[in-house]
Amino acid sequence: MKPYIITILTLVITVLFGSCNDQSDSPIYGKWRLQKYNCIATSSYGLTEVEKDENYILQLDNTGVFSFATDCNTISGNFSTDKTALYFSNISFTEKACDYMLVEESIKSNLPCINLYEIKDDSSLILKDADGHILMELIK
Repeated sequence: MKPYIITILTLVITVLFGSCNDQSDSPIYGKWRLQKYNCIATSSYGLTEVEKDENYILQLDNTGVFSFATDCNTISGNFSTDKTALYFSNISFTEKACDYMLVEESIKSNLPCINLYEIKDDSSLILKDADGHILMELIK
């Protein structure tokens, strides 16, 4: 009987301690719409606004998987986060030929450079490089 009780107590303690670091309810998870981005066609860190009729959606899953749907292609892979750090890895994308690909080429170029994030008012996601330069701004 004692080994059975010890096993149950060990499982309960493991679940309790494991849930202390659970970030499944983190505000970063969910769908975000791209508003502004660092355009690869310009040489500065000034942001370019996305046209109102374009939908570029970043989906961050609580399992560490992301997808970025553009008007033509899809970018996907893994991400990891801790407090204000954010890293994208194993990035892959479809390669359909599209009429206007500057935004998605900029996204593909910016994603590997992202190291930091900030959430403002629970509705704005700011993605930055290691030097704190803003690379993308998204909204819920």
